[in-house]
Amino acid sequence: MPDRGRGQARQPKPSYKQRRPVHAKPSAKPDRKGFRPPQPKHSRTSHELDPRKLAFAALARLTPGDLLDKAVENELRRQGHEPGLVHRILPMLEDATRFALLFDALIAHVSTRPPAKLDRDVRAALHLFLAWYLLDSPQAVYAHGQAAVDLLPANNPSRGFVNACVRRLGEFVKRADDTDNLEPASAQFWRERARLGHGRFVVAKLPIFPDPEKDLAGHLAIACGLERWFIDVLLEQHGPQGAKAVALASIQPPPLWVRVNRLKTNPEELAGQWSAAGLQVERQGDALRLPENTRVVELPGFASGAFYVQDLTSQQVAPTLGARAGETVLDLCAAPGGKTGHLAELTGDRAKVLACDVAPEKIERIQENMARLGYQSVATVLADARRVRFPERFDRVLIDAPCSNSGVLGRRVEARHRLNVAIVRELSQSQAAILENAARNLKPGGSLLYSVCSVLMEEGVDIVRKFMTSRPQADEPGANGVQQSREGAGWEMRSEHIVLPRPGHSDGMYWAVMQAPK
Repeated sequence: MPDRGRGQARQPKPSYKQRRPVHAKPSAKPDRKGFRPPQPKHSRTSHELDPRKLAFAALARLTPGDLLDKAVENELRRQGHEPGLVHRILPMLEDATRFALLFDALIAHVSTRPPAKLDRDVRAALHLFLAWYLLDSPQAVYAHGQAAVDLLPANNPSRGFVNACVRRLGEFVKRADDTDNLEPASAQFWRERARLGHGRFVVAKLPIFPDPEKDLAGHLAIACGLERWFIDVLLEQHGPQGAKAVALASIQPPPLWVRVNRLKTNPEELAGQWSAAGLQVERQGDALRLPENTRVVELPGFASGAFYVQDLTSQQVAPTLGARAGETVLDLCAAPGGKTGHLAELTGDRAKVLACDVAPEKIERIQENMARLGYQSVATVLADARRVRFPERFDRVLIDAPCSNSGVLGRRVEARHRLNVAIVRELSQSQAAILENAARNLKPGGSLLYSVCSVLMEEGVDIVRKFMTSRPQADEPGANGVQQSREGAGWEMRSEHIVLPRPGHSDGMYWAVMQAPK
């Protein structure tokens, strides 16, 4: 890896007599009076990287809900490493973040202080120990324990406390591996064990988890590392089986699905290439499932745009809009461009698709993806989806609104720590504003698709119901001066879909298609 300069460290200035003339050639050797000129500093190499200490530094600084990859990149830069080394740190941070609430419950049984009152660096060290011990190599419990203690400076008085906790945890809980059933209707739940994903379990000496028969919400909240209020809402809105599905799906990331770009190839051909390369490939329509941790950028067809990484559920959304060649299509909140590209593909790259988003880096990412996939019919514009008005209206409008990510908690690990009542309320207000504004950019008789990767009614069903029962604005289809709802003015609900996440298989989403009156 080539070295890149980091700038000069602050050094003591030489005395007047020690200073070299400006025209003198710098030398690494000391002069007669012993003065050695400062040498340029270089970025640290990957060989100097200690992944555990860097993960600890990032986790100790992490604010709940922060994007993990950005947190790791920032910490790498802060310590003088290349940001391209994220992949060596991120898995540890994801494990510690995914199971943070479960780990707190385990720590509470061996600690003299509640986990919430521990110093951030102490709590981070204990979380990382449990991640290494329970998810990595349980045989090396003593080595992991010492590594956790050594994360703290030698003069830190909490080292003894951490040492005592890791020793007790090593005795109190063990890792067990077994086959597992993740189907919500038949999955088992226990008082002394909890799932860690991929057939791994943490088993305690005592029945520490609430009885799932008497307190299902309490059990799922602790055993699956989710907030109790969120489980209560899921039980109210989707019932016990729905709550179990969302909770179980949050334990491990769903498999890797890709959408085949039929303008470049077909599923049979691409699956055949990958199978010949030794990959196990499962096909479902135009979607191909690949083994977890497959490096997609190295697969045949990636550079040429033969496929796009997109979850199986997400691939079902764009086709329901019914876009056709020759039509104008607006994609609000379009980044990173998965549904934008799907619309271009479905229309044979012969529609006029305008992708809109609010940040320059998001627009850049859309453009990069469209260029790789080879779509020529997509243009981009930087705009706020809640307010933007275009001079011409569109035949179809697609909204993939920012949301709580409650349907993709297995994939978006940090999202569980952003979930709270206030955030959901704030998001729902923004979602309603985006939907209202989308209607103002739609032609009479046009179709409007609203989608979120959330399973909460407040962000899906309730938003669309409120939209359909509210009066149309003066400058949108159906506004005729009469005081009536959109339903009364001729708006129609064409289709509505609520898909709960399927543990170990696919994400959860909500989407609905509405048609404006002519």
